[in-house]
Amino acid sequence: MSELSHLDDQGRARMVDVSAKADTTRTALAAGHLVTTPEVVALVRADDMPKADVLATARIAGIAAAKRTWELIPLCHQLALSSVKVTFGFTDTAITIEATAKTKGPTGVEMEALTAVAVAGLTLHDMVKAVDPAATLDGVRLVSKEGGKHGRWRRGDSDTQRAEPQADTAPDGGDSAERSAVVVVASTGVAAGTREDRTGPVIEKWLGERGFSVRGPLVYADAQIAAGLADALRGAPALIVTTGGTGASPTDATPEATRAVL
Repeated sequence: MSELSHLDDQGRARMVDVSAKADTTRTALAAGHLVTTPEVVALVRADDMPKADVLATARIAGIAAAKRTWELIPLCHQLALSSVKVTFGFTDTAITIEATAKTKGPTGVEMEALTAVAVAGLTLHDMVKAVDPAATLDGVRLVSKEGGKHGRWRRGDSDTQRAEPQADTAPDGGDSAERSAVVVVASTGVAAGTREDRTGPVIEKWLGERGFSVRGPLVYADAQIAAGLADALRGAPALIVTTGGTGASPTDATPEATRAVL
């Protein structure tokens, strides 16, 4: 698309007429993160903030905001959302946020997913500001979308290049459109906030240095690794790297969970 759809031929803002478009199932995934201190991350993971139930509050705020996007953003259509899911993860110094919005209709749900991430992040900021007033909501972005005549779009695909296209290759010459990755950490201790994640950030950095666009680390308890892999598969990354969950304990189920999705 080479023109702004929300402007008419005289450059005036307008609401796009979608009445002629076919109803299709449409899904959008958005993400962002709240950069904060290790102290805040540990408090939230332990549910020990002065304002308790931090993640539940932010999750409900994100879902509610998605449902009201048409009221908040002037030219958005009112959509009948069939699903809104808001999830959180942790790094040493950030709380990651992802939102998936779904509908069946004539137009997409990108703005609903993005609004859910933004408001969930702002709610997190409100909840942690007593401990870290310098927390920063960062990286709010659309990760992928499906449905409509354009089908499937994923961040990093070649059609996302800006107005001045240029060769976009990874350091080893690989195509960046295929260099998306997700890091999944299987650790009951890290998920509970009783242990520091020493491997996920190292893997994330290593992949980033080699030209990958990385999501995560996504941290899940050992027994929940199947849900972690399902989470990682959203957006259809080119590569998923898991660490942990391969011991002799009955809850160490990474091999079995991996086999199930291969």
